[in-house]
Amino acid sequence: MKKIKVSDILSGSHSLMNDIVVGTAGNLKDAEIIIKIDDLLKERGVTQKDLAMMTGMRVGTISELVNGKGISFNKIQLLSIMVALRVTSFSEIFEIRFPEELHKHYEGQSAEWKSDKEMPIEVKEMYRENVLKANNLA
Repeated sequence: MKKIKVSDILSGSHSLMNDIVVGTAGNLKDAEIIIKIDDLLKERGVTQKDLAMMTGMRVGTISELVNGKGISFNKIQLLSIMVALRVTSFSEIFEIRFPEELHKHYEGQSAEWKSDKEMPIEVKEMYRENVLKANNLA
């Protein structure tokens, strides 16, 4: 299992993403991304090279995913890994762990949003700020 701080990913992504995307994702800067591919390989007695052969992906790509070096992957790669390792949920491969307080805060706002059908004030403010930034008015 490999843990990567979201803040570390954000610091290296500015050249790849626009500032609005990075700023919005920055709300999760204290979260961690947990990469579980290595554990799955060990459980199944499969090497990175084996997984590469099973999926048609390059060994280097598998290594980057396992070690958290590649900051992006595509849906086809994910599906290919899921088929090869016979996993049925994204969370068996990757997990995002929120700080406890933020997790509770988001759960509360999500529940309210679902029941009230009203966008939370924080989300409305983020929406407004991002529209202003997108239109270069901020």
